[in-house]
Amino acid sequence: NMSGIKTNNFKNLDLIRQFTLVFLLIAEIVLFAILSDRFLSVSNAVSVLRQVSVTGISAMGMFMVILLGDIDLSVGAMYSIIGVICAFIFKGTENAVLTVVAALVMGIAIGWFNGSITAKFKIPAFIATLAPMSICRGLSYILTGGTPIGVTNPQFTFLGSGYIAKRIPLPIVFMIVVVAICFVVMNHTRFGRYIYACGGNAQASKWSGINVDRVRTLVFVIAGFLNGLAAIILAGRLGGGLPATGEGSEMDVITAVVLGGTSMAGGKGKLWGVLLGVLIIGILTNGLTMVGVSTYWQKVVKGVI
Repeated sequence: NMSGIKTNNFKNLDLIRQFTLVFLLIAEIVLFAILSDRFLSVSNAVSVLRQVSVTGISAMGMFMVILLGDIDLSVGAMYSIIGVICAFIFKGTENAVLTVVAALVMGIAIGWFNGSITAKFKIPAFIATLAPMSICRGLSYILTGGTPIGVTNPQFTFLGSGYIAKRIPLPIVFMIVVVAICFVVMNHTRFGRYIYACGGNAQASKWSGINVDRVRTLVFVIAGFLNGLAAIILAGRLGGGLPATGEGSEMDVITAVVLGGTSMAGGKGKLWGVLLGVLIIGILTNGLTMVGVSTYWQKVVKGVI
């Protein structure tokens, strides 16, 4: 009976959390619609989705990582180093396909490093990902001398600034595709169940025959791949590689995932909650900017939320 009561209490808390997220999102929309007559326009809605696309793509990978009870602090630094190197590659080759492949390979490589260090050497992910965070950021400034590497060629900027049918921004399309694939993986595949199981109880999962180290490494590789995709989209939107790109981005991604109800202890969370978290952060940033709130106060408000 006590077990049943506890289960019902957990379900009630989940429902409260879910309704709170929906209420918060609606409250933001209503508030900013009152404060700015331009907020509810179609163009602004598209702008919000385009702005959150990079965070949304990375949040899918971070969602899997945090479900395991781990964390990835290298996201923002990956945006920086991948954007810088890809800008150099494109300037030297003018080959858009090679540039995109390079971005994805670099993302996979950094993700594999993070996962291998965490899984094989049992180093906490906080420390394991703190190292590449510092290394990648430092290398970005070393390679550029602190100067942005501008690229204006449409072939490079297309992924971040291009449109489909002259109306739908490509970053939004990429985010929708990534979210759809992640939804299928997490809810309808054995690998998705393994992630939940390993995050809930790694030792019990190991006794059940699941290769926990392999799952953990693969999750970091997937997160790295998605960060690589997000990085090349962001570089295209910014028009080149900037060493300061992504500073603090990992906190936006982590905030979106945790705000969406994913437990930092692992094993508990829903993808739709992460989407709500991404939208809440994105709409908050957009709305505060439209009503003239400074970026300094925006950080304070985000912290409160």
